Amino acid sequence: MRKSGSMAGTQAPAASDRSDADDVEQPVCPKCDAQPGSPCRSRGGTVTSAYHTRRFTKVPRLAKVLRVPTPG
Repeated sequence: MRKSGSMAGTQAPAASDRSDADDVEQPVCPKCDAQPGSPCRSRGGTVTSAYHTRRFTKVPRLAKVLRVPTPG
């Protein structure tokens, strides 16, 4: 049985509250296999300074941007 209560930590942000990172992280990264909800990773496993191009170009409004930085 599921407990009732606040699930604010598991809800997706409202469309107006979404950041570039929220949108970029929707699909799996085709380069580093980062799963939805996770930033891109380097070969060493650390978070990259920017998302891999093939991942953020899947977001229509970001498709022509040259670089999308990962959040701090």
